Amino acid sequence: MEFVFIPPYSPTLNAIEPLWKSLKRDISPQIYENEDHFREFLTETFLRLSHRVSFAVDWIETFLPKIQRLH
Repeated sequence: MEFVFIPPYSPTLNAIEPLWKSLKRDISPQIYENEDHFREFLTETFLRLSHRVSFAVDWIETFLPKIQRLH
């Protein structure tokens, strides 16, 4: 395993950022009855979105060639 350190404040280099963006988009327009309802919806939405492989694939296709050129 090789670690790749990214500069701070570089969301485009961080593979998790598209997941957070989608999560915020999905939970923002909702009205929640209570905190339990919010937590349940948040958990379900996160699990659904995190199973999408496309987030990782997009990131890998974009940045892996650039990282490999650095070596």
